[in-house]
Amino acid sequence: MPTHAESNACSACSRSKRKCGRQIPSCIRCVDRGKSCVYPPSRVRAASSSLPLLSDPLRDSVPRVDDGLLARVAGNTSSPTANLILADDLMLDLAFPLMDSDFAAPSPLIQTASAPATRADWFLAPETWRISHRVDIPAAIPIGKAAMKKYVVVLQSWFERWVTTGSNPFIHSCLYSVKSPACVQVAYATLASYIHRTPANTDTVLQIVEDRSTDLLRENGAILDRVGAEKWADGGEQDVDLFTQLTRLHALMVYQIIGLFNGDIRSRYVAEGHMAVQDSWAGKLFHSAATALSNTHDVATHLVGCLPTPSTYPQQQWYLWILSESIRRTWFVAVSLSAVFSVLQQGWSPCPGSIMYTNRSGLWNAASATEWEKQCLGRNVEFLHRFECASLFDHAEPADIDEFGTVMLDMTFSRELLEKWRDRSGRL
Repeated sequence: MPTHAESNACSACSRSKRKCGRQIPSCIRCVDRGKSCVYPPSRVRAASSSLPLLSDPLRDSVPRVDDGLLARVAGNTSSPTANLILADDLMLDLAFPLMDSDFAAPSPLIQTASAPATRADWFLAPETWRISHRVDIPAAIPIGKAAMKKYVVVLQSWFERWVTTGSNPFIHSCLYSVKSPACVQVAYATLASYIHRTPANTDTVLQIVEDRSTDLLRENGAILDRVGAEKWADGGEQDVDLFTQLTRLHALMVYQIIGLFNGDIRSRYVAEGHMAVQDSWAGKLFHSAATALSNTHDVATHLVGCLPTPSTYPQQQWYLWILSESIRRTWFVAVSLSAVFSVLQQGWSPCPGSIMYTNRSGLWNAASATEWEKQCLGRNVEFLHRFECASLFDHAEPADIDEFGTVMLDMTFSRELLEKWRDRSGRL
């Protein structure tokens, strides 16, 4: 892939009227400021007659991190996204509640507002791989359907960004820099064809999505659980390495984001039949990572064949963080995809649980191990369980939280609480 964009400054540099280095995937100025770096589409693409994953009205309605993403549209029933899936906008009994557990981070992992991460394995410790399922915290509030539909639109924009820039908030720019497995290549090409579909070839593209998704399941041992209903089930345990588990889940998520929310009746029916496999693969991936990456003796072996070969210890730690954080974020997106669809369809969903992830801006877009290590040692990385993120309102600014963390906040806490936090920070 090219190291510089062909033309045009990134959106952040353009708004600031600053010179942009046009590095791919993030320019130096955005990396230094911990900002999300997004390049505008080329003139050739803008002039084409292709249909993007998001229609133009929806694309314009997807705010960036600085806009608060989901909170601003939670109560806006006139938004184009309010009618994305269902017409009504009732509050739900269970829709991504704030989750608690008896998990408590050990003292070496607990950070104060100003303390950086000091343990070299702060993101690999066994206790960081616990999944919380309790939902009895008073701060847990129902999330409106409009906010959940907006969340779907944000996820769609992330998948489209992966096609256009090579990365997004849960697929790191380095993840496929050395090896791009066949299943990922096929999913990537299929998603690109879907984004650039035309009214004349839409049925053909959707048939390709269905066929490639079904092939992916068969190739990975999935079986038809109910033949007449086309319900698929995971075929049992397989000796699959960690990177392979991650890549097959990424590929399946591509087909699922298209099938579940495309609006085509046949596509949705097929994707519903694949949901059980997606949830199973997500669970296996996370539990495999918990076992493999918390073993400090041979943890570096999991980098072989996927990320670049590290030449220094800090580089090894950076690559391990990229792999582990990608797994954490991918798990979140995968389980939320199924949960949100179920809630929008039938009004409820089992609680998928919560895990720890990194919130601090700048780490995900760090351009080197040196920059990543500097970010880790210089300030609190905000590596928190989701239910712990309420602490961010006391000591963090909205700009301190990266795009993924911001979306999780908007899907966890009330609109009023988030607006107060942002307004208070804006007056400082």
